[in-house]
Amino acid sequence: MTKQKPIRAWHFVDENLRDGRPVPKDGVVLKHDGPLVMCRSGLHASLEPFDALQYAPGNTLCLVECGGTVILGKGTHKDKLICSERKIIVRMDADPLLRYFARMLALSVA
Repeated sequence: MTKQKPIRAWHFVDENLRDGRPVPKDGVVLKHDGPLVMCRSGLHASLEPFDALQYAPGNTLCLVECGGTVILGKGTHKDKLICSERKIIVRMDADPLLRYFARMLALSVA
């Protein structure tokens, strides 16, 4: 675990966070006070939007700033990170983008 400067990453959300809390407004720092354990506890994000898509509970894609303590994933978890602080910089409804991506994938195998 290392304290470092904030890392910009990507995170998909639905109407609520996975723990049931409402998604914070842009610019509000969400904090996790407990232990950081990959896939169990902490605030997760991915360095690439495609990697974040693998864990998407909804179609809202957020550019986030991860700070506090940040742990980069390794091995089978190299596509994500966990942190103790996460702030949404900007968000978008990614539904049109996801539909376009799905069409392009379908066409690539046709």
